Amino acid sequence: SLWNLFLNDVASDSSPMILSSAPSSYELNAMLTSLSERNKVSAALTLYRRMAEDEVGVKIEGDAYTASILFGMLADSISNGGVRNTNDRVANNFAAADDVIDEDASPCWQWNEALGLLDTFSSLQLNNFAYAALLKVNERATEVYCEAGMRHNGVQCAMSVLERMKTDSISPDVITCSTLMTTFDKGRNWKAAVTLLNAMEASSKADETDKKWSLPLPNTFTYALAISACARCNKGELALTILDQMETKASSDASSVEPNTWVYNAAIAACSESNQQSRSKAKAANLLTALTILEKMEKLTSNGSNGPDTVSYNTIFSLLDTTSFNALKELNDGDAMSQLTRHDRFADVVIDLLDSMREHGISRDAITYYNAIMACELDSQDALEIFRLCIYDKQFIETATLKDSQMQLKGRAASGVVFVANAALSVASITGDMSVVSEVITDLSSIGAKMNSESIRHIVRALGNIGDCEMILALLICLRGQDFANDLMKERYSIDVLSNLSEKSIPMIEEEIYSAAITSSLRHDQLGVADQVLLSMKKNGLTLNQNSLKEIILEYCRMAIDSSKDEFKIARLMKRQEPDVSVHGIVEPIYITSLARAQAAMAMLKGIEHPSPSLLSPVAKACCAAGLWQEARSIVRRMHRAAIRELQQDTGSSSTIVKGEFLAELPRLHRSLLKYCAKGGNITPALNFADDIQFLASKIRQHGKSLRGLKTREEETDMVLLSSRLSMAIETPDNVPEADFSDSGALYSILERPIGLTGQDWKLILIAASRGGHWKVCVGTLPFIRPYVKETHPMYARELAPTESNRGRSRPSLARLNRKYDRIARALTAAILCFEARSQYAWAIRAIDDWIEWSGRRPRKEAVASACRVLAKRYRGQEVINLVARVMCIPEVGITDDDASDDDLDYTYEKALYTESINALYKHGMYEEADQLYAEGAASGHLPWAVMEDSDPSTLKLDLHGMSIAVAHSAICVSLQKETARSSDGSVWDKDVVIITGTGRRSGERFRPVLTTELQKMLQGQFVPSLAASAVPGNKGMLKIPREDIVAWFDHQRRQKRERLLAVAEAMRDITSGDRLERALMQSSNRLERALRQKYENVDEE
Repeated sequence: SLWNLFLNDVASDSSPMILSSAPSSYELNAMLTSLSERNKVSAALTLYRRMAEDEVGVKIEGDAYTASILFGMLADSISNGGVRNTNDRVANNFAAADDVIDEDASPCWQWNEALGLLDTFSSLQLNNFAYAALLKVNERATEVYCEAGMRHNGVQCAMSVLERMKTDSISPDVITCSTLMTTFDKGRNWKAAVTLLNAMEASSKADETDKKWSLPLPNTFTYALAISACARCNKGELALTILDQMETKASSDASSVEPNTWVYNAAIAACSESNQQSRSKAKAANLLTALTILEKMEKLTSNGSNGPDTVSYNTIFSLLDTTSFNALKELNDGDAMSQLTRHDRFADVVIDLLDSMREHGISRDAITYYNAIMACELDSQDALEIFRLCIYDKQFIETATLKDSQMQLKGRAASGVVFVANAALSVASITGDMSVVSEVITDLSSIGAKMNSESIRHIVRALGNIGDCEMILALLICLRGQDFANDLMKERYSIDVLSNLSEKSIPMIEEEIYSAAITSSLRHDQLGVADQVLLSMKKNGLTLNQNSLKEIILEYCRMAIDSSKDEFKIARLMKRQEPDVSVHGIVEPIYITSLARAQAAMAMLKGIEHPSPSLLSPVAKACCAAGLWQEARSIVRRMHRAAIRELQQDTGSSSTIVKGEFLAELPRLHRSLLKYCAKGGNITPALNFADDIQFLASKIRQHGKSLRGLKTREEETDMVLLSSRLSMAIETPDNVPEADFSDSGALYSILERPIGLTGQDWKLILIAASRGGHWKVCVGTLPFIRPYVKETHPMYARELAPTESNRGRSRPSLARLNRKYDRIARALTAAILCFEARSQYAWAIRAIDDWIEWSGRRPRKEAVASACRVLAKRYRGQEVINLVARVMCIPEVGITDDDASDDDLDYTYEKALYTESINALYKHGMYEEADQLYAEGAASGHLPWAVMEDSDPSTLKLDLHGMSIAVAHSAICVSLQKETARSSDGSVWDKDVVIITGTGRRSGERFRPVLTTELQKMLQGQFVPSLAASAVPGNKGMLKIPREDIVAWFDHQRRQKRERLLAVAEAMRDITSGDRLERALMQSSNRLERALRQKYENVDEE
């Protein structure tokens, strides 16, 4: 009000009565500073704009100090916990995908406001300090707005500010450059950090006369941030190179910056942070980088320079784990520390580092021993050994009990020895080693320390991991101060709980302890114990917090899925006992236990505020496992809406990759849900899920096209509903698959992962349709899987492609294409099995022909065998022969003798295909076609030839060992027919036939020759005249057929052949003479004459 009074007095037409002259920037800055101290950001911005735009008749131009005040105020207003409101610019940017996107907009309104304020100042009004304050706004925005959906691109903004400073000829100082480097470090952009560092070093060497604009010489803080950025981005070698350059320059130039302990610790800390999001090999590389830096620091100590401190070793311990240790030993890098490579036991490495701290006189604190114990992970004995080193460390014990030293550590670490003991109890609780738990508590009591609530939670988890839920109840009762429960703990596990708790903490009734008890009970399906603990919580007035409720929901989801597996096992057993109960391969379990637990998880989910995708996904899986398809679909749609919001919110980011929690979780969830549908043959929910998935994929495609400035198709919405048409009698358009997947590359370029239906997903839909007996859905789904099958064609492999076609792009290897094909090949098998169950032999042949064309490979033998069975069932023996011939003409791709196992070499693809097709033909009585296939298979070497070379001319030996009944029948027929052809010259047959069947060593009934009995029945019933086969004395694996029976069978075959030839000759004579044609015409004319006569009679009657 006073400021407005001054302005109105100056702006009036009469002479000023209060001020002698108008306020200047000095008074404006004082006013802005006062508002800033009171956090009146909006009022300060409004005041400045009114003065700058001359809204009240008085215009005040700000200066560099004005800009610094405004930018500093905006930077201070950015907080992690505050509400993130966006201004109109950002709201319009995220409004719709069809609008023009403002690429400079940010989710941080303070940064957008700062850019607007910057435009109100001229270059003469700004200086380095003003730009430094502006960069501080950018740094805070980069730190706070780092989530996937609301990301501020601080690196690009910082580079644009630096470019503007260069345009305005305002040289930054080292503080401004350090702010830039901090932004690059937090933004994880090592290239920008190294580029700026090199530019600062090069600018300091330039000629002074050419310096219109220059960068300062880097200081220690600048080097530390550059090294930290490299280490944080897994560029360990580059970080070490910068450190070496610092050491080299410091030794040769006294004015250069020398690395100190703080610089080294910053690099090690960056390795630790990067290690949390890396795989085993990357973790090993980070550990190697950190150990190399530590080795450099230890050398500095020996030279009297700054060496490692407690923070250095604490960070190294946080990097250590068994996985990184084993991976680093496999690398066999000679630069690794000798103290790491000379130990075979991981605990010795940790102990060696602790000894190194003692040798260098470095103090150990609670965090040191805590990190050392937690590095042991699953080895409770090693954790106990390190804990005992802790309590025997007099220097640590003395300092840990002093209040001054405890004040240096905050949080849980302030408890000192108890904090370390809890680490050992945590490792023991994971392994369920109660003996270690007892020893840790005993050692803790020996130094007069008492347990806290965290210690009790670890004991509860340890009891839960060994499944002793009764003692969990006893422990909870003991915490109320009941001695009898304490005696039970001492009797069973030698743990005196009450003596190791302070009197002030008894009774210890805390929500975290009861929640851990409930979770541990549910993990072992002890619902009764969990219910008792929950009732006890209610009696004590405790309620579950959000984290505890999430853990309980996850346990209920796990129990629902496990119960569903048991229910499916029971359903399969019932189907085997009563095969007529369920048809078409559908397994229909009775959901009882899984249904109740999934419903409980759904009910508890309503109590969670803003559930994460890692919680929603297990609940959706549990609902599918229990048959709650609609509930699962509602959760999936909820996650899809959240993913679309992430997609729209990320529009303001300049990054071409969209990342989000929901978008990252959905592909795995989609695959799991379709697996549950395929497991039970539930095609309706599978198609519903497919609709939802394709709708989400269409939204992502539209987003990708909007980013590239392309127009979206109006038919996009109709296209994603094609999966629903599969369940109806509507023909699938021919151009749908190609149109649907023509822009599938956008999914990979935007998300780095496929979010729509992939080839594996379509395969699962085919399996669900197959098990449900929906052959029309199989027919409609096969075209959708075509693009994924075509991708595996061998012609796309770099080994088989011409050299000229490989230029300009990389091709996958043949081995990779083979693996990709093997994962998708089961789709055809599922479709053909459904066609077989529904007797759709024409679609089976069409599907196999199309698959051969798409893949350029042989279909799986199970698919071809199924097609042969359905053809044989419809008595189409010649088509079976043609199908086998077409498949055999295709060259085999991918499998070599080196890759195949012994079983695969014994039962090859060709042998399996010939065997299955002969079995199908034999089952339906088409013996001649079966004999033809056997002859072809034996001639090509894929089936064994039955006739054995024997020195005894009086016998003909046939080896049928290892053959099925059908193949054995064809082998006998073809072998005897061949011998018949040889004896057609008139010679008399004078040989007995000896058939070797085997002793049944590999049969289902061990050493009982099943083939022998079946062959005897076959020779008696299927040969005319029957062949009498008797067992050879002393060898139950042989049968003998006397020569008389063979001669009779030969004579019958000759008569049958003569009769067939006569019948053919008679038919040919009728055709050539015209008698047959004349009789057919006469019969036709007689039928026509009778029809005309009947018509005339009907007309006369009318």
